[in-house]
Amino acid sequence: MAMKRGQKLGISDDSEYLSDDSDFYGDETVKRELERRATSFSPAEWWGRKILSPTEMANLSIKSASLSQTATLYNPYEGQRCGRQLGETVDEFLQRLPPSTTMKETAIPWIFISNPFRKAPRSQVEYSQYWLANEGPPDEESDWAQFVRVGEKLLEELTSIKHAIEKKRAGQSKATIAKAVNVEKEVIVQKLLDKAVELHCTSGKWMMFYESSAVDAVWSIIAHATASNELGIAAKVAPDEGDRRGPRLICIYTKDFTDMEDVTRVISKMRDLGLINVKGKPIYYKCDAYTYLNIKSGNEYNIKASLYNSADVLNPKDTGLKSQRLDGSFYKR
Repeated sequence: MAMKRGQKLGISDDSEYLSDDSDFYGDETVKRELERRATSFSPAEWWGRKILSPTEMANLSIKSASLSQTATLYNPYEGQRCGRQLGETVDEFLQRLPPSTTMKETAIPWIFISNPFRKAPRSQVEYSQYWLANEGPPDEESDWAQFVRVGEKLLEELTSIKHAIEKKRAGQSKATIAKAVNVEKEVIVQKLLDKAVELHCTSGKWMMFYESSAVDAVWSIIAHATASNELGIAAKVAPDEGDRRGPRLICIYTKDFTDMEDVTRVISKMRDLGLINVKGKPIYYKCDAYTYLNIKSGNEYNIKASLYNSADVLNPKDTGLKSQRLDGSFYKR
């Protein structure tokens, strides 16, 4: 005899079954509550409570070990106390430098882990003082010293242009003056980004803040994923600066801010790992070029400090995303 729609398996015909009118699927109150819980879901809080099962940890370790056996590994942080060493497992690294309790010091300004499967430079890279400013590892042809010199001159030029416009248009409305300044600012910003590309200074990072109570668990996920070639070229987390209750910055680096395919791949993987809440506040991507020029939020040049945010990258409003500019939208080479 055919089973009635919704009838429970293994129960006789006269047993209770779920009809289309049943509130099994939730009435309006239940639905609203579930939607509220979904919207307020915090990945940081969830990861802070989550403990990876032995099977999950074993699978991550096996994947990293199997990759290590078939590739020539490269580590720009080798010999640095602040970074994971090739001679230690990811778990040993995490035990040696847990971000929740590792104190910041000269030798440990940040805690780093590199993607060991990144292609090694053809020759030994002479890391400059700018790399020691603790951003992403440069590639072989990066000339950060030259970029900073040129970038500072361009910012000085922008300041001079701004003052000249304000003087010339004295008496006009602030909105009119700001519009004229913004036109010139866009030109300078494009020159900055073009110079970064020319000098191979294209590294950048997705930035996230987590409470100290969650930072160890989140960092563990990021470290394992970075070591197994699933995220970017490197990652770093802020150690304890004396206030363990304060939020910690974690950065996940990509090689090239103009490579939207890779930038998108990394943020998509972060989403898949549960590191971001796509329905919550977006996180932001900043190029290291801006960091070296000290372009922060609310800077005197009124330059937007970030290039992208996760909401726009994961849900582009149009198919021309990759050809738009980076200075508030996307970059066009």
